[in-house]
Amino acid sequence: MRFEFLLEEYSMKVFLENLLPRILPESIKLNEHYFLRSHEGKSDLRKSIPLKIRAYNNLNIPIGIIILQDQDSNDCVLLKKELQSLCCSSKSNVKCLIRIVCRELESWYLGDMNAIQNAYPQFNSRKYRNKAKYRNPDNVNASIEMKKIIPLFQKVEGARRISPFIDFDNNKSTSYRHFVLGLKKFIEDNFQE
Repeated sequence: MRFEFLLEEYSMKVFLENLLPRILPESIKLNEHYFLRSHEGKSDLRKSIPLKIRAYNNLNIPIGIIILQDQDSNDCVLLKKELQSLCCSSKSNVKCLIRIVCRELESWYLGDMNAIQNAYPQFNSRKYRNKAKYRNPDNVNASIEMKKIIPLFQKVEGARRISPFIDFDNNKSTSYRHFVLGLKKFIEDNFQE
């Protein structure tokens, strides 16, 4: 089976390029078994979902689609239903996994202060690790918080620097843990070489 990741933005692609080889089985290779497709925001992603599903359906090979979109200020349950309806509207046999990034990608970073410190050695994670607002990083305005604690933080460069260090076992972001567990199960249930 081939897996297509449909992503809201380029920074998520950069993040996953470093993360996925660490969490997927070694036999599953980027640009051979899975492909990362970034989009120019939510509307671009939403427009492309039905088109891509129709195109993948015509390939006559088993394909699984993983859709990742930031929640931002949307209702998570409604957002997931909207994305599911885009997948179903194409009358396809393509299997889909939809994961909503609670608030935004930077929430996943704030869930692992050690990863931030490893990526930005000048950052002292001990000053922030136990602060109440970082105990549940999925509930803060993470992009603003990242700029506060790392003033030179940039989305794409941050994704590139932090992703090699991000840890599953010690990440406080529930959204991140749901993504990793859901993805592992989806791959395990559907991958055949």
